[in-house]
Amino acid sequence: MTKFDELKKRFPNLIPVQELRSNVSIVELAIHYGYLPKLHKGKTRPVLEHVVYNDVILIKNAQDASQQVYQRLGNFADSGTIINFIRNRLSTVFSSFNKSGEDEFRNIVSVLYDYLRVDPSQVNLNRQATDQLVERKPKSVFSLDLFELRPLEKDNYLKTRHISLKTINSPEFIDKIATQITYFDPQKHQIVDFTTIKDNPQHKYILFSNVAFPYYDGVSTEVTGLEIRNDNVKLHAPGSDKTSSVFVSNLPPKAEQFFILESAIDALSHKQLRNLRGDTKFNSVYFSTGGHLTSEQVNTITKYIDTSAKVYTWKINLAFDNDVKGFAYDLQFIQQLLATKFPIRSVSVGKYKIGLALPTHETYRAFREDLLNRIKAYNEMILGQSSISLNANATELTDLLISIDQTTDQLVLSLPEANLPLSYFTKSLLELSGLNKRICINKSTSKDFNQDLQQEILTTSGLGN
Repeated sequence: MTKFDELKKRFPNLIPVQELRSNVSIVELAIHYGYLPKLHKGKTRPVLEHVVYNDVILIKNAQDASQQVYQRLGNFADSGTIINFIRNRLSTVFSSFNKSGEDEFRNIVSVLYDYLRVDPSQVNLNRQATDQLVERKPKSVFSLDLFELRPLEKDNYLKTRHISLKTINSPEFIDKIATQITYFDPQKHQIVDFTTIKDNPQHKYILFSNVAFPYYDGVSTEVTGLEIRNDNVKLHAPGSDKTSSVFVSNLPPKAEQFFILESAIDALSHKQLRNLRGDTKFNSVYFSTGGHLTSEQVNTITKYIDTSAKVYTWKINLAFDNDVKGFAYDLQFIQQLLATKFPIRSVSVGKYKIGLALPTHETYRAFREDLLNRIKAYNEMILGQSSISLNANATELTDLLISIDQTTDQLVLSLPEANLPLSYFTKSLLELSGLNKRICINKSTSKDFNQDLQQEILTTSGLGN
């Protein structure tokens, strides 16, 4: 008897959505439809990839199907329950169930029903694969007591990144950065935590010094995580809250600018560049998301901004890296802020594309039409440039076109994963929504602000010779 038969006995008319969620694991469904586990990524939060669609997903609460949620790596807007997982892939992975003219939810349920009807022997194979992928041990809990933190050493890793002591001791960052000591037991050939060190004070260990940046969740003043950096180390301390927490600089009496960056080193670099260019005012707050971006981090950052003392003309500067990932983070940040004014849903549309389903309700018609007109103008500009370019360049330019796929019940955009279309689209959202009065995109000249700083120092020292 299949699981579908069992559920139909209990619910002869309609199987409740919660029962469907409880009985179909995202991991199992993904494996059944061609996703492959990436075991080297770890088991606490399993990662799976569909190679055909370049779709990499991370699973949270993997042990419990009823509580499972997913997130597409690099795009927190494509996340949620198994319902969201299927819905956002009806045009790719589950396209055979995407019946034109049918209610979208009916198509989603068809996918779930189909899996529930799978032969139990095949389901067992999927579960065996899931068991190998999912770690059953309890998640580690972050505690500062497990780490030895000392005042930042004079000779530290930041020096190799050209961060000056003046910047480290500026009002924004003073007492915000520490040295973290890692102890290596040469007899056991392993790293040991600080609690073990305190219990065995006579034992001889090899010590390594790292730079530690504290993370906060915006709810309490307690440290909720540590970002650890050194020449060969770039990680978050075990148990760190990477989902909701961010690094945040000291708050000025009244903030004029809020800068949001991918790394704390970029935040320090940005401040140092301002100093080098004569801007020494203590009027800004710096945030670092730790190399990724989640919807919870956006909430934490906006919470800090909402509760900070600010001047009337305050601004948010999205200063993510000057690369495709950084431009995608700009879009995701704005997408979340527009959730009530113009809700855009992320969908899977295939390799090297970012899919966005626009709201089709009449309420959003004016915004939608203005946005579509801008996209058409952008595409005409690209086609105009390609017509006067050499053949090779023309092909590259047409790869930058934003495609519009409109059916009776939805309107989906496909944005190439490239700086130009992502930048143009995000700028259009900012201008049409009016958010550009408060938010601006602030990109480095090179990939990130630390590279800009190193180039500035090199140029300045060259002029001095």
